[in-house]
Amino acid sequence: MLGGTASRQESVLRIDENGKTPKFQQIVNGIIAQIEAGIFKPGDRLPSINETSAEYYLARATVEKAYCILLKSGHITSLYRRGFFISQGKIVKRVLFLTGTISETNRAIFKAVSDQLGKSFKVDIYAYEYQRDYLLDGLEKQAGNYHYFVLMPHHLGEICDLTDLLKKIPSDRLIFLDGSSTTTIRNCASVRFGCREHFRTILEANVAAFRKYQTLNFVTTDNEYIPADWYSAFLEFTEAHHLNGQVLDDVRETPLQRGSAYLLVDDEDLITTIQETTRQGLRMGQDVGMVSFHDAGYKAVLGGGISVIKTDILSIGRNLAHVLKNNQKQTVRIPMQFIDRGSL
Repeated sequence: MLGGTASRQESVLRIDENGKTPKFQQIVNGIIAQIEAGIFKPGDRLPSINETSAEYYLARATVEKAYCILLKSGHITSLYRRGFFISQGKIVKRVLFLTGTISETNRAIFKAVSDQLGKSFKVDIYAYEYQRDYLLDGLEKQAGNYHYFVLMPHHLGEICDLTDLLKKIPSDRLIFLDGSSTTTIRNCASVRFGCREHFRTILEANVAAFRKYQTLNFVTTDNEYIPADWYSAFLEFTEAHHLNGQVLDDVRETPLQRGSAYLLVDDEDLITTIQETTRQGLRMGQDVGMVSFHDAGYKAVLGGGISVIKTDILSIGRNLAHVLKNNQKQTVRIPMQFIDRGSL
């Protein structure tokens, strides 16, 4: 029986001998779950390492590793010659933000979430560089150090079996943050943004403006993650409306000319296109169309105003913070917005 005071409800620690979760992590997860459920109270004594080892037929090193993780996370404290106790103070919950790469968009989301959560949460970020092994290594090393994991599973479905990989994280501690179908892999909470259907809706709403141009160019970038289904949505849109659409790897792939419109993800490409438009004496919004992704204060005045397709970063932060604070398994969808400043 796991427990140390007679005044509180006794609790059993369950160890799955055949489970894929390491036993030390099962101890950590079990104790944290019972703290959060109110079964363990501040000041309650845990059995010693030797007691737990003997009762559950575990190696002493396994229990010691679990207790060390709980000490580091602040869930328990130790008193010399008295043992281990549930911490008296308010526990700061730790969140690990897992992303393929650290981009300007991800930094903005990370800051918005951190600001919304406040001092009762500590949020860290880890970039797995779109590599399965990096993500696996990060999860194995950090699994016991965090209460929640927020995963942006960019490209992961293309390189590995996510269902098996993510078994390392309990479903009630995993939150997906993206707009792809990977959020349906497990019964987890998710905050969805940048969805294909939202992107297509914005394109359809502005079809009259796009019709002014002979060629529509969607320019990709390596500096930001772009969902693959955005490209298919764009090409399906242009085909449905008999428009000449193409996806470019680089804005310099084809010379800028009158009658072209550009959807530009990278801000450096935006500047380059504006400079070339000015050099040729063309009029933005008439001779050449431009739409940028992600808003910034300078885009309201740059070139007389740049139209943008954006997702409300603050809304992502508020909704993700709500999910984390309330530990709710819910799906929240953040729609994309179009701000018309006359450049299309």
